[in-house]
Amino acid sequence: MKKIIKSFTFWCLIIAALEIFMHQIGQDSKSIILIGFNPLLNMIADSQGSLHTFMDSGWQVPCNTITGQISIYWYVGSVLTFLFYGVVLDGMKMLFRKLNRKKQVG
Repeated sequence: MKKIIKSFTFWCLIIAALEIFMHQIGQDSKSIILIGFNPLLNMIADSQGSLHTFMDSGWQVPCNTITGQISIYWYVGSVLTFLFYGVVLDGMKMLFRKLNRKKQVG
């Protein structure tokens, strides 16, 4: 349990859940936190290409935003990108620990 709480992946997923909750209750009415502060989702939202069309094509979830609804794919994308960020950061943490151990031994 202690190892899970110390992982970046766990905390990134918690942040993603809080971000979605804030969006649902209307604290992010312009989707700035949900999409704007997430570099991958922001690139998709700005592209206006086929990936953006796909992200908007999902089941529309009612929320307290300016438009009043959002595609479920934006929420799934948020969770997946934060999961990706957490895994990358945990991988970097493991790499630095291995390098540090080799430095101390040698």
